[in-house]
Amino acid sequence: LQKMDIKVPKDIEEYLMGAYEKANQWKLPSGASYENSESVDIKTVSVIGGGTMGRGIAIALCRAGYDVILVENDEKALAFCNKELEITIKRETDLKRFKQKDVDRLTGAALRLTTRLEDLSVCQLVIEAVFENMQLKKELFTKLQKICSRDCIFGSNTSSLNIDEMASVLSDPARFVGIHFFNPAHVIKVVEIVHGKSTSGRAVATAFEACRAMKKIAVLVGNCPGFVFNRMLFAYMEQAHRLLFEYGLLPHQVDEIVRHAGFLMGPITMHDMNGIDVGAKVKTEQGWPLNPIEEILLKKNRFGRKTGKGFYSYDAEAKKHCDAEIEWIIRDLSSKANRSSVLMSDQDVLEALLFPMVNEGFNLIEKGMIADPALIDIMFIFGFGWPPATGGPLKWGERRQKRLAEKMHDWKANTSAAMLELSQHVKSIRKAKM
Repeated sequence: LQKMDIKVPKDIEEYLMGAYEKANQWKLPSGASYENSESVDIKTVSVIGGGTMGRGIAIALCRAGYDVILVENDEKALAFCNKELEITIKRETDLKRFKQKDVDRLTGAALRLTTRLEDLSVCQLVIEAVFENMQLKKELFTKLQKICSRDCIFGSNTSSLNIDEMASVLSDPARFVGIHFFNPAHVIKVVEIVHGKSTSGRAVATAFEACRAMKKIAVLVGNCPGFVFNRMLFAYMEQAHRLLFEYGLLPHQVDEIVRHAGFLMGPITMHDMNGIDVGAKVKTEQGWPLNPIEEILLKKNRFGRKTGKGFYSYDAEAKKHCDAEIEWIIRDLSSKANRSSVLMSDQDVLEALLFPMVNEGFNLIEKGMIADPALIDIMFIFGFGWPPATGGPLKWGERRQKRLAEKMHDWKANTSAAMLELSQHVKSIRKAKM
C-alpha cells in the first residue's frame, strides 16, 4: 500500500497485510497446500491468444523474467498482435511505467510470436487466453497434451467457464488450473487461481509462483459460475441496471454517485468498457436471464466503447458522452416498472448497488468457494478499485450488517432475482435482530 502511495487507517492497513499473508497460505480440499506443494521450475511460458488479455498476460510474464511464446491463429492475426504490442509498449514507456530493461525484453528474444503450437514443447507453463468458448478450449487442450511434456502445467484465463469440464479432455486433469487475470492484465495486481476437483497442489503452486514473479496477489478460489470476483461483479452490475430501468436514474447519475463514494470507476462506465455483449454472453451461458435494458442494447448493437455506443456514446478519441436515445429508453422502461422499494438519497442508491454484492460474497464463503472474507476484500481493493480506506466490500458490509440484513430481506421479498439469494450470514443477522 505504501509503495502504491495509498493512505489508509492503521487498522485497515494491518487487516489488508493479514489478508495478503492469508492469500499466500492457500490450501486445497485434498490437503495439498503451500506448505507441502512445489512449483515446477518455470523458464518458458506460453500464452495462447494475442487479444487484449493475451497480450497483457504475455507482457506481465515477460517483464517477470520468463521467456514467453505468444501464439496466434495465423500471420494476419500475428501481425496485428505485434502492432498492438508496439502501441502498448510505447504508451507504457511514455507513462514511465516501463523501464528500458522492460522495453529491451519485450522487443528482444524474450518475447517470441508464433502461429505454431508445436513450438510449445519447451514450455513448463501454458496459459490459454482464447475466446470464451468451451469447445474451442477443449479442442486446444486436446492438442496441447500431445505436444507439451507431462510436467507442463496447463492454465486457463477463462473468466467464468467450468474448469473441470475443460480439464476433462486431459489424461491427467491434475495438471490443470484456472489462472484468471483482470484487464488490463499487465497492470492489475490481482489474479484468481481457480482449482477444480482434480487440480493438484503442484499446479496451484506453479500458478502462485508465476504470480509472485509478476508481483501480483494470487487468491485461490473454487470452481463455480463466474468464480468469486465476477460472480460478485454480476450482482453489482445487475443492481446498476435496475437503477436505470426500474428507478429511472441515468447512467451518469449512477456513475457520479459511485465515484463520489471513492470508487475509481462507476458501474455503467465499467460495463461499457468491458463490453455489454461479453457480460450478456456469460449470463446466457450460465442460464441467467438478461434484463430489459441489456436486451434492448444488444438488439441495437450497442456493445459499449468498442462499438462507439453502449450506455454512453463515444467520439473518435473514445471520450464518453451522455446519449439521448439511451436516456429516452430508460425513461420509457422506468415509467412502466413496478419498483420494489423507494430510493430517497445517494446513500440509498449506493446501498442498493453494494449490499447485494456483499451478500453474494458471504454466499461464496458459505459455499466454500473462498476461504476468508479478507481474501475477497483484498481482491476487490486491488482488482476493482474499491476504496482502500473502507477495508473492502465485506469489511464495509460488516460495519453495516444490521442495515444490510434489513435491506436485503426487503429487496428479496419484492424480486425473484437470482443474485439476491440471501446468505445464511445475512439471515442470521436479521433473525438475531427480531
